[in-house]
Amino acid sequence: MAPRFLTRRILTIAALSWVAAPSPALAQQWPDKPIRLVVPAPPGGVSDLVARLLAEQLRPNLGQTILVDNKPGASGVVAERAVMAAPADGYTWMVGPSSVMSDVPLVVKTPYEVLKTFTYIAEASSMIHVLVANSSFPPNNVKEMLDHARRNPKSVSVANHGAGTRSNLMGEMLKEKSGNDMLIVPYKGSAPILVDLMGNQVQMTFEVVSNVVPHIKSGKLKAYAVSSSTRSQHLPDVPSFGEVGLPDFVLPHASVGVFVLSGTPKPIVDRIQSEMAKVVRTPRFREALTAQGLDFPQDASLDQLRQTLAATTAHNQAIVKKLQLKISPE
Repeated sequence: MAPRFLTRRILTIAALSWVAAPSPALAQQWPDKPIRLVVPAPPGGVSDLVARLLAEQLRPNLGQTILVDNKPGASGVVAERAVMAAPADGYTWMVGPSSVMSDVPLVVKTPYEVLKTFTYIAEASSMIHVLVANSSFPPNNVKEMLDHARRNPKSVSVANHGAGTRSNLMGEMLKEKSGNDMLIVPYKGSAPILVDLMGNQVQMTFEVVSNVVPHIKSGKLKAYAVSSSTRSQHLPDVPSFGEVGLPDFVLPHASVGVFVLSGTPKPIVDRIQSEMAKVVRTPRFREALTAQGLDFPQDASLDQLRQTLAATTAHNQAIVKKLQLKISPE
């Protein structure tokens, strides 16, 4: 073999090796600048709380500043656009409810396909919803509440977190169950809902258990039923909807998850998932979740998470079709 040809061949192999090498190196070099966690809700809600817990515990592991950036509005679309405006380099995550991917796109039309634009890479907490009412609202259980709504048409209001959210779908289901005699009132997050609910500006809402346990225990709110198949460990005296004869209100698993733009390099996605797995399994993180009335994330693989998301989307699609919901972002 001629020396010149051999030299060219060696240089070609070296060049190809250099091109192939960055994949593992990429994950090792990342992160080398601050990471932003975009939250599709105002401060004070579950997603914000979980994002701040993650930021606190990921900082020492990743050795970088981690910022929480609240972007409420338009049922998560404002947050999604903020993430889409950033490069797909793993430095901008969305930390929000899985409903932003499984529920909202069913009733909120966007110029992009949410499930193709974003990749679900980790679960940070699972969530159970509970139907709560102002303590002065006369009915004391679900049956009494539905009877009251039918006897007093258009006088009972149900607040929700915005078009397509889990609380919105459940509120629409409740309205249909009452004979369409309830009013649906959209808000931009849990904090303003709870202010108006306890001020009796609205009568009911479907809210994540962690947000209302203190208010239930203080007597400011009353709880009717939870959306899980079994009772919540945080509200053991509150029945499930299945127990009160409304199995349609027992909904698939919901969670607060971490999403990044599709197209984020696989080594970085793998690194984020690995770091998330370390954090969510630590006693410190789980104790923090329990203290806030939140449930532990499922110990699921990436494929299992995506299968759950797909199953939830199909379930909610059936609800949207049955109720013929056509809602635009507020």
